[in-house]
Amino acid sequence: MINFELSSDQIYSSRFRELKMTSFKEACDFIAQLPYGRNTNREDFGLVLSEMKGTCSSKHALLALLALENGHPEVELIAGIFLMNEETHSRLNGFFTDKSYPNIPECHCYLRFQGERFDYTDASNRMEVIAPKIVREQRIDPNQVVDWKIMIHKHYLQGWLTRNPAFQMTLENIWRDREEAIGLLGK
Repeated sequence: MINFELSSDQIYSSRFRELKMTSFKEACDFIAQLPYGRNTNREDFGLVLSEMKGTCSSKHALLALLALENGHPEVELIAGIFLMNEETHSRLNGFFTDKSYPNIPECHCYLRFQGERFDYTDASNRMEVIAPKIVREQRIDPNQVVDWKIMIHKHYLQGWLTRNPAFQMTLENIWRDREEAIGLLGK
């Protein structure tokens, strides 16, 4: 990942500097160390710093905004859909045992720079496991993680269910199962 000094006087650069971070690399490393968890307001990416937790969406939207504040629009925020299963997330071991499907398409946010993917959701470097299972990628703006990400995710899920009628699932059912899986990942 590109590294640069956090020289902007804008809000996120200032907040990171208050936390004694002066470079983008330090900010990325810090964000990766924060626990996974949903913030109290999906639209306020600054809560990642005040609540000291975040999701793939909030953490990467914050980092993308930080890059933009410092003149680096080439750091792209990506919404990628991958096939989530026990291989990609060991905490899901046994989750699919009683399901009619072997995986759930999950929408995951991460950064891309010069064609290379970077995931700061946690320190596990899960991108190595997720990358071969990516079925769709789209560059998005940070504010699009609030509603647009959910819309493209549900659209993909509906198409997946249509292509796989043997699963006999509705969008509401698969979304509920997905929420249960995400809950397991947050523990």
